[in-house]
Amino acid sequence: MTTTKATRMVRACRREPVDRIPVWMMRQAGRYMPEYQELRRKADFLTLCRDPALAAQATLDAARYLDTDAAIIFSDITLPAAALGQALTFEPGPRLAPAIRTFDDVKALKKVDVRRDLGVVLEAIRRTRAALPPEVSLIGFVGAPATLAAYMVEGKPDGNWLEFRKLVYGAPKVAEALIERVAEVVAAHAAAQLDAGCDVVQLFDTSAGELPSSELKGLAFAYARQVIAGLKPKGAPVVYFARDIGGHLEAAADLGADVLALDWKVSISEAKARLGNSVALMGNLEPAVLLTSVEEIDRRVQQILQEAEGLHGFIFNLGHGVLPPTPPAHARQVVDSVKRHGVRTRGVA
Repeated sequence: MTTTKATRMVRACRREPVDRIPVWMMRQAGRYMPEYQELRRKADFLTLCRDPALAAQATLDAARYLDTDAAIIFSDITLPAAALGQALTFEPGPRLAPAIRTFDDVKALKKVDVRRDLGVVLEAIRRTRAALPPEVSLIGFVGAPATLAAYMVEGKPDGNWLEFRKLVYGAPKVAEALIERVAEVVAAHAAAQLDAGCDVVQLFDTSAGELPSSELKGLAFAYARQVIAGLKPKGAPVVYFARDIGGHLEAAADLGADVLALDWKVSISEAKARLGNSVALMGNLEPAVLLTSVEEIDRRVQQILQEAEGLHGFIFNLGHGVLPPTPPAHARQVVDSVKRHGVRTRGVA
């Protein structure tokens, strides 16, 4: 059953009035936290993802320490690729084998039953939701179709995504067949996360910005739109996040997601000028700012909040995930600064 509680986070996603700007951070449960490092002494990363009790603990430890308005379930976007039949290891980042490069590779992918093959994630969600205060939202997530397909083609993260781009240009029908297959699985996985207790689900499309306009819109955006449309009947807010798409904000805002999450390369003021209040916005403090001083963090948080004035729907976040060298107290400073400066006395987002 999908959870639709009217938390501060959910109301902001829906562009409804809030008393204060909600705040959480991508990768808020991660290597920068001593509590997470303690868990890693007990188990490797993949074991953490596949052990519902440990995944729930990692999620809860971060949300409790930071005192955020939302927790995001501890997992990884590559787990559905393993369910499709690729061998998944972390060395230390994800490694997927064999790489998917041909029609035969796509045809060989397994049929996925998300409740069976990804049930550990759903159980982690149920455990986390049961332990979270009701006012704290729980966010589920998936890799958007093009991004997860890129991982499956490359076999590992790659800043250039060269093999994926070669496939898109040189064998576009293979690329589309793979992305279509992936879209089915991530849509079902996202829906199951909502049924398990998540209030919000986010699509991470971090590879989309590597594609030129025609392929970005014809593949990445098109299949992201398909997943988002399939989630609409659930009634829960959907967030879409992609990096390096500043030239395509209008198209991204038109995908049907309730919230468009921004990286730090586009200012909130520019996005507001271009998009108005057509969609809620989330972002977008540069993660490296957390490596500076509490004074600089506070100054830049205030700057973003000022840029967001007048938006009917804004969630404070980073422009990508928390960096491993981040002092935990500096991550907490972001939350404290938003809570101090993000009060909305007139009850508007």
